[in-house]
Amino acid sequence: MKYLKILKDADIFENPEHKEPDFYEDRQTVKIIIKNEKGEIALITNPIHNFFLLPGGGAESDNLKKEAEREALEETNYHTKIIKEIGKIEEFRNRNAKHYITTCFLAEAIKENSKNLRTEEEKKNGLTVQWFEYGEALKILEKQTEKVKSGEVRFYSTAFNIIRDYFFVSLI
Repeated sequence: MKYLKILKDADIFENPEHKEPDFYEDRQTVKIIIKNEKGEIALITNPIHNFFLLPGGGAESDNLKKEAEREALEETNYHTKIIKEIGKIEEFRNRNAKHYITTCFLAEAIKENSKNLRTEEEKKNGLTVQWFEYGEALKILEKQTEKVKSGEVRFYSTAFNIIRDYFFVSLI
C-alpha cells in the first residue's frame, strides 16, 4: 500500500513529549472533503478547541466509502456521493500507541438530512459544520498548521488532524 505521507510525533511537534512505543495498535479512519453546489468545502469545528477540520472519524467496517458517507451524514447532516479517493496517510501517534491509516475521499453534497445525526458527545461538544470557499478553507487550514508548527496547539490529536487535513485539502 502506498501512502501519500507518513506522520510521526517528530513531524508534528518540535520537541515531542512521548516516546515511541514498542507496539502500535492499528486504527482505520476516514476523512471526507465535501463540496456543496456552490463549490464550498465543509469544515467541522467546536467551541472546545476552535479549530476547523474535515469531517470524518473511525471506520466501523472495511467499506471505507460507506464509512466516509456515514461520517459525512453524521457530522454535516448531508447525504454525499463519493467522487474519488484522494489517498491515504499513515500516522504513528506515540501518546496512545496508535497507528492510524486515514483514507480521504472527495465527495459532493447531495441532499440535506432532516434529522440531526450527531452523536451525543458531538452534540455535547457543540460540533458544527461551516462551509467555506475552497481558497478560504485552505487558508484557514494553513494558518492552523502554522499554529501547530509554532507550538500553539495544545491538543495532541488535533495537532495531527490539522496537519493531515491541510495536506489532503491542498491536493484538490
